[in-house]
Amino acid sequence: MSELSIDIERVVREVLAEMRLAQAESGQRKADGNGQGPKAASPVSRPASPAPLPASVPGELAIRARVVTMTEVAGRLDGIRRLVVSHGAIITPAVRDELIRRGIALACDEASNGRPATTVRVVLVTVGTDIDPKALVAGLTREGTTVEHVALDCLLVATEQLAAETAHADTLGILLTPHTAAGLCLANRLRGLRAVTGGDAPAVAAAAAAVGANLLVVDPQAGTFFQVKQMVAEFCRGGVRPCPAVFRARLV
Repeated sequence: MSELSIDIERVVREVLAEMRLAQAESGQRKADGNGQGPKAASPVSRPASPAPLPASVPGELAIRARVVTMTEVAGRLDGIRRLVVSHGAIITPAVRDELIRRGIALACDEASNGRPATTVRVVLVTVGTDIDPKALVAGLTREGTTVEHVALDCLLVATEQLAAETAHADTLGILLTPHTAAGLCLANRLRGLRAVTGGDAPAVAAAAAAVGANLLVVDPQAGTFFQVKQMVAEFCRGGVRPCPAVFRARLV
C-alpha cells in the first residue's frame, strides 16, 4: 500500500472518530436540556484541543493539532496569509481546498519535530515563453518562498540545470514552458528529477504527493495568471517531498 493511501485512510479514520465524539456530545446536551434536570457527566469526553503554536509574524496562524480539519480553522482564517502546522500533521482535503480558495500558504513547523525549520528554495526556469514571471515571483516571495529566476532558450539545458539545482536538499524546481510534454519527458530521464504537471492546484498537489515530485512543469498560457499562480504556490507549499519508498529504487 502506498504512503498516500495510508495517509488518506488515517485522515478518514480520525475525522470519523471526531464526528462520533461530536455526535455523542450533542446527544448528551440534548438529554441535559430536556427538562429532566442535570445529568452526570457523559462518559465520552473530548480531549482538549492542543494549544496553538505562537504566531511569529502578523497574518500567520499556527495550529498544533495532529489532524487539521475544518473545525480547527473555522472562523480563524480571515486576514491570514500563512497557516503553520506541526511536523507530520495531516491536513484534510477540505482544509487544503479552503486554503487554496483564500490564497493562504501552508507551512510545516519543523521545530516541532526537534529539528530546525528549513526554508524552501525555488529555482524557476522559463523556456520558450515571453511571459514575464515577475508577478509570480513576487507572489511567492510574499509567502516566504525564496525564488531564483533563470530565462533559457533550450529545454535540454533547462532540465539539466534543474536536475543540478534540485540535487540540493532544500530546492524545488519550476519549469514554465509551452512545451510541457517535452519538458516532462526530458526531465524524467534525468537522475534525481521527478517532474509532474497538472490542470489545477488540487491535481498538482495530488501528483506531487504521489511521486514526491521536486519539479513542476507548467504551461504559463494554459490558464489565467491566477490559475497558474495557484498551481505553482500549491506545489511550493508542499515543500521538498521525499520519494515514496515503493518507487525509490526507480525514481531516485
